[in-house]
Amino acid sequence: MNTDTFPRQVTRSALIEALPGNDESSSFTTRDPAFTYVPASHAKALDPDNTIVEGIRGAGKSHWWAVLNSKPHRNYLASVFPEARIGTNLKISHGFGTGLTKVDAPSKDTLDLLTKKYACRDIWKAVIATHLDFPSPFPSREGKWAERVKWTSENPEDYDELLENADCALLKAKRLHLVLFDALDRLANDWVSIRPLAKALFQLALDIRSCRAIRLKLFVRPDMIEDKEILAFPDSSKLLARKVTLTWRSVDLYALLFQCLGNAQNSGEEIRIHFKKHYGLSWKEDKTTNTWILPSILRIDEVTQRNAFHAIAGPAMGSGNKRGYPYTWLPNHLLDGREQVSPRSFSAALRRAAAGDLPHGWEYPLHYKSIQTGVQAASQIRVAEVIEDYPWVKSLIEPLSSISVPCEVDQIMELWSGSNVIKTLKTASIQGDVKLPPPRLGEGGMGVLIDLEDLGIVQQLSDGRIQMPDVYRIAFGLGRRGGVKPLR
Repeated sequence: MNTDTFPRQVTRSALIEALPGNDESSSFTTRDPAFTYVPASHAKALDPDNTIVEGIRGAGKSHWWAVLNSKPHRNYLASVFPEARIGTNLKISHGFGTGLTKVDAPSKDTLDLLTKKYACRDIWKAVIATHLDFPSPFPSREGKWAERVKWTSENPEDYDELLENADCALLKAKRLHLVLFDALDRLANDWVSIRPLAKALFQLALDIRSCRAIRLKLFVRPDMIEDKEILAFPDSSKLLARKVTLTWRSVDLYALLFQCLGNAQNSGEEIRIHFKKHYGLSWKEDKTTNTWILPSILRIDEVTQRNAFHAIAGPAMGSGNKRGYPYTWLPNHLLDGREQVSPRSFSAALRRAAAGDLPHGWEYPLHYKSIQTGVQAASQIRVAEVIEDYPWVKSLIEPLSSISVPCEVDQIMELWSGSNVIKTLKTASIQGDVKLPPPRLGEGGMGVLIDLEDLGIVQQLSDGRIQMPDVYRIAFGLGRRGGVKPLR
């Protein structure tokens, strides 16, 4: 037996206990702050002065939204990750997102009614005024949104005066008020309705930057940033210049893994002792938050991470090295078409692997076959998420279940034509029966294929063929020679 192999049952229990589940998408988090890891790029995203935070589904937008909503988590960030610039003087409000009350934000249905009578800009100005607690004559926050938006629309000069007063009061008190916006794809059921609301919010976020103690932070998906109509306003480039993208490098994913393992309530101490004994790495306790800080080398050094993970998962993805090494194999098989991995998929794969059976005589906490099964489970979750957001994706992929990738574009077009799926989607879209229909649906099959590529579901190779990454291919049931078996 290898002397540096992590204890099997302790490590398996820690993986299941400490890694995040797949249900952290509300405005509140129940996970202990100790399980929070902040990659360098994410520290910039948390910085109140950076307005636009872009990320794919599962990259951490709603997670950071929830973390910023929690005072214990903000205190943890201030103590353990000071580079995030989350001070104790920060006040947080939520202007739009999931899990909010009607007092915090107008609902989708309320927005639909308001936009029929008022400018989208006035709606968001009223939301900001509500969270800044504008005094009279601004209507009470206990009243109707229509009353507040009406007043905002009719009293622009008074609004500006109250905004300036609120800014000065915050500055005098040495406080910063940050208003968060998330889940902007839920502003309405279709892009035609979403675009003017999103555009007005982006414009207001830029204008608010003239304030000294008030900031907006918008968590958005790439498809919204890439929509030319939403950003078609003067100086939008200034807003995008401060955009931060939530990306997870492999080294960040494994740092998150070890951060969670070392802080597991029931097994963390044994994990930390193992790192000290076999790797000479000591974990320091943060006395302010009673959490254990990940040794810096485990944040940045791939060789150390690789050695540690292979002491958990074994040295290879088979009886030999032909199929690759676990440290690189796992994130590579979770990449989407935009070359990004979500920590949600990574954690789901490892949690599932830890629940799998171990063959007799296997000395490591994880077996390579269980890791493959974990990737299948992660694929199911990822596909379920994309179908929840874009139900039309399922309609487009189902006719392709008989093919293997990579494949020719003509093969896809032929299958779509034979199934009439494009025509069916167009008819349903006209009738309003498709949630967020493909933006390029009017361009036919080639346009929709570009939409799938923009979402990271497919990618076009240099030879023109179409590939589907494993994180989608497996659960969608498409084949690939030598790849992880699809779920059918």
